[in-house]
Amino acid sequence: MEINEIAETIAEREAKDEREDGFRRRTALLISALAMVLAITALGANKTAKELIGSAISASDTWAYYQAKGIRQSATNLAIDEVETQLADPAVTSPEVRKLLETRLSRYREAVRHYDTESDGSGRKELAAKARMLEHERETAEVREAHFAFAEGLLQIAIVLASAGVTTGARFLVKAAGALGGLGTLLSIDAFTLLVVLPL
Repeated sequence: MEINEIAETIAEREAKDEREDGFRRRTALLISALAMVLAITALGANKTAKELIGSAISASDTWAYYQAKGIRQSATNLAIDEVETQLADPAVTSPEVRKLLETRLSRYREAVRHYDTESDGSGRKELAAKARMLEHERETAEVREAHFAFAEGLLQIAIVLASAGVTTGARFLVKAAGALGGLGTLLSIDAFTLLVVLPL
């Protein structure tokens, strides 16, 4: 072999090593970026899971309070019927008893009105509106949670493929990892913003 051929072989080998080193460095950066996006996605998923549980509990509690108000309202309506029956009884002629019953009847009717609507938001109408709002928050959190779960899965698969690609030198695995990682990143961003609700 001539010196020129040896020099060319060495130069080719160095160029190949340099390309391989560049490939490994780029893949390592890809893995690092995917891991960072995965960590951010996991934080969003954890926060969303807590929001989901909180809104589900709050909605359930609000509907229970709504039902309790309904039971109280029904009991008060029964009391109104009882007082009206007593007032209709011709045997109740005493003015003091009639006044007491009429006062009680007025108080009961006022209580029934307050069970339906209250300025402090504790009336049945306000409670139903609040419970529906909490149910909407729960449904939104469920959608977010599904987006985060798929994003996490895609990012984890992408990291595994990129790691396998760097180990084996299979560039197609790294390209697949980049594609899946990009899709996972978009899905993660969408989970935070919900600009597009995907049927997952």
